[in-house]
Amino acid sequence: MILKKEIPFRERLNFLIYVFSRVMLSIGDHVYLFAVSYFILYETGSSFYFSINLAIAIIVSLILLPFSGLISDLGNKRKIVISGEILFTSVLLGLFIYSYFFGINLSAIYITTFLTSLISPFVSNAFQAAMTELFHKNRIQKVMGYVSAILSTAVIAGPILGGILFGLLSFNQIILIYLILFGISSVLDFLLKFDLYLEPENYEEDIVESPKPLSKFKKDISEGMMFIVNNKVLKRVFILAAFINLVGATMSILPEKMMITELDFSPEIVGYVNAFLGLGMLAGGILIGAGKKMKNPVAVEKKALLLLALLTVVYPLPIYLGLGTVFNFIYVAMLGFGLAIGMQLANIPMGIYLQLIVPQKIKGRVFSSLGLVASSLMPLGTIIYGVLYDIGGYWIINMVSGFSIVIFAVTLLNRKVLSMSEEDYGKAVAEAAEETAEERFEETADARVQEA
Repeated sequence: MILKKEIPFRERLNFLIYVFSRVMLSIGDHVYLFAVSYFILYETGSSFYFSINLAIAIIVSLILLPFSGLISDLGNKRKIVISGEILFTSVLLGLFIYSYFFGINLSAIYITTFLTSLISPFVSNAFQAAMTELFHKNRIQKVMGYVSAILSTAVIAGPILGGILFGLLSFNQIILIYLILFGISSVLDFLLKFDLYLEPENYEEDIVESPKPLSKFKKDISEGMMFIVNNKVLKRVFILAAFINLVGATMSILPEKMMITELDFSPEIVGYVNAFLGLGMLAGGILIGAGKKMKNPVAVEKKALLLLALLTVVYPLPIYLGLGTVFNFIYVAMLGFGLAIGMQLANIPMGIYLQLIVPQKIKGRVFSSLGLVASSLMPLGTIIYGVLYDIGGYWIINMVSGFSIVIFAVTLLNRKVLSMSEEDYGKAVAEAAEETAEERFEETADARVQEA
């Protein structure tokens, strides 16, 4: 466990602060997103308007991702995170004041989504790039696994709270709750030590004079993408990620659409169903955090994608079976539980793989390029699936999506690619272990000198 006494006190403190901060933020996110989703679908009855909100967030993030990665690598990650969270809080405060005087409407929601999407890429990318400076990379699997498991409590509580609060409070009051929780998270992030494992030499590079500042800017901003293109494993993984995000839009839109407009679930039942996603995340996070070190995270990701493909195909069955609310609730909740486990086993191992094999000096740009490639087709997917689900044909849509995931996963992550990824990851793990051994030797030597 990450809280053992032999782990440096400051790293343990970082872990506690980081987890508590993310839990506060995640609960607020889920309460707010639940209220927004239910408001749009309840008021309009159309998944198209719901998909517009998703598309705004995705498109804005896509445009800014390359710049967020460059700024994370060249700038101060602590300042980026804290200043971004202050701006985010200001946007929420503006929405609260507007909704208090004028009420809530689609335009206000869309504008808020646009403004927060201008900020989020910089904050999230800075955090991603800083993980191996907040925590030792030899413990990154446990950190990411346990953090994800603990955050699942917010995924459990958030939808339940959202369902309850949506029926008890006004939209304006829900925004106030989100504002308070986000403020708590921002204050906690002031206390994080972002340079605990900072190694300045990781950022040193040969200075090459460029006759044009624009040329240097282009080189800097494209360096992350070039690393991906030149890595045979990552190139295939990112192509797969782009496709998964295209067809994966089905699971961003279908659950809420199906529960609210097809199965007539109440807000409370929708909240309870979504809470099972949190239970699945908890199970998946514990499996990774408490499990032994992976030999090949990419192989784990492939198996998880095959599981997700199967669950995608069978998800719409309740629409056609015509059974009662109790059966529908159990079925959708159990599939949500399975989907969450599958997503954890696909996403966390890939994150661990990247944290260890990507050089620290370009990590921000690689993560931003990952987001750019992986999400490039998501806006198109959300719009297409939003229109298709309004037309109908849920079973055919999901069957085609599920089988196409299988074909892409098996083709792109073949045995040769898995063998290369295992070799690269093994080298990175060995290097991290050597660094840990050297640190322990130096600590022992220092202790002996002090005793003498």
